[in-house]
Amino acid sequence: MKFILPKNICSIISTINEHGCLAHVVGGCVRDMLIGKVPDDWDITTNALPQQIKAMFQRTYDTGIKHGTVTVHYGESVVEVTTWRSETQYTDHRRPDSVYFAKSLAEDLSRRDFTINALAYHPVEGLIDPFNGLNDIHLRMIRCVGDPVKRFSEDALRMLRAIRFSALPGFQLEEKTLAAIRKQWRDLAYVSMERIQAEVNKILESECPEKLALLWETGLDKIIFPGIGALSGKWTSFAEKHMLLADKKIFYLSLLFYTGFPNHAEDCGKVLLKRLRYDNLTIREVTAQLRSFGRFGTFSPRNIRKMVSEFGEATAKNTLLVMSELSGSRNHAENIKLAATKPALSGNHLRNEGLCSGKDIGVMLSLLALCVYEKPELNDTAILTKLAKNISALPFWKNQGES
Repeated sequence: MKFILPKNICSIISTINEHGCLAHVVGGCVRDMLIGKVPDDWDITTNALPQQIKAMFQRTYDTGIKHGTVTVHYGESVVEVTTWRSETQYTDHRRPDSVYFAKSLAEDLSRRDFTINALAYHPVEGLIDPFNGLNDIHLRMIRCVGDPVKRFSEDALRMLRAIRFSALPGFQLEEKTLAAIRKQWRDLAYVSMERIQAEVNKILESECPEKLALLWETGLDKIIFPGIGALSGKWTSFAEKHMLLADKKIFYLSLLFYTGFPNHAEDCGKVLLKRLRYDNLTIREVTAQLRSFGRFGTFSPRNIRKMVSEFGEATAKNTLLVMSELSGSRNHAENIKLAATKPALSGNHLRNEGLCSGKDIGVMLSLLALCVYEKPELNDTAILTKLAKNISALPFWKNQGES
C-alpha cells in the first residue's frame, strides 16, 4: 500500500532525522491512511526529548510538555510531536499517575489502546506494526493491545472509544474486547461527561450510528443514558437506513428520547442532555424536534404548513421522515414545498389599524396564521386585515377583550 504524507510532515520527520533522532507518524493518521481515509491531523512520535524538538524548530508550543508533547508549527501544518513514553498505573481509571520516556518505539506503541492505533510509519522504513494492527484492519476488527481488561481499567474512556471505532464501516468488536467492556462498564463513571459526550457524538455522526446499540449490549447505557432501559428497535431501524443526511446528532438524540421516553420525552431528554453537558443550542434544537414529534397530526397540507412555520423546514422534514416511517406511509417530506410563510402583516400593523392591542395582538396573529395554514392564498396584507376586522367584530372577540 502506498502512503502519501504531506510535504510539511515529511519535512518535520526529515529535520528530526537530520539531527540524529528517530521520528515516525503514529496512531490514527496511519490507521486512516490504511483504511482509505485522508487523516484529519498528524501525530509524530520520536526518541528526541522535548527540549531537543524545541531547539530544532522555530515555532513550537509547550502543549503537553510534562507528558513529552511539543506542538510544532511548520509551514501551514500544526503537528504534535511526542517523545516515546511509557506510563505507570492509572489509579483514577483515566490518566496515568506519571509518565516516563521509553527506550524504544515498540515500548511506546505497547501503551496504546487498540492494535489499529498502535501503528507507525516512516517514509524510508515503511510500516511498523508490532501488534498486527494491519491484519486487524483487514479483518475489520477492533482489538485491544494486550489484555483488554487491563487496557480499560487504565483508561475507562477506551471502552467508549472502542465502540466509536467499531462504527467505522464494516468493523466490529473482537470477542474478548467486547467481554471486557461488559465486565468493566462501571468504570466509565470515572470519566467526565464532556469526554463521554464527545465520543457519543462521534458515534451518532458516523457512517454506522446504529453501533450506539452496543451501549445497551455492554451496560455503558447505565452511565450515559440512565432511564432508557432498552434501545427501541425503531431507533435502530432508522439508524441502519441512514435516513438523514443533515444533522445526525440532533435527529438521533431526538429520536432516542422520543422512543425511550414515550410519555415524557421532552422533560427527560433535557435532563439527560444537561447531564451530558450539551450546549444550550443543542438542547434547544433537540427540544424543538421532540415538540414537533409530539404535536404532529395527520399528513394534511394544513398540518405540514403549520409545522414548517412553527419549527422550521429542517425540523419539519425530520418529523415527516419519522412519522411517515412509523405509520408505514410514503415519505411526505416533498410536501414541505407547501409550506406557507408567516402571516403577511405584523403586530404593529394590527395596532396601527386599531384592531387590537396588548396581548390580543398575539392571539389575533395566531388566528390569522391558522387561516393561512388552511388556505395560503389568504396570505395577503389586505385580505388578512379584512379578516382581522371581521374577527374583531365577532362576539367571542369582544368578550375576550372584556375579560
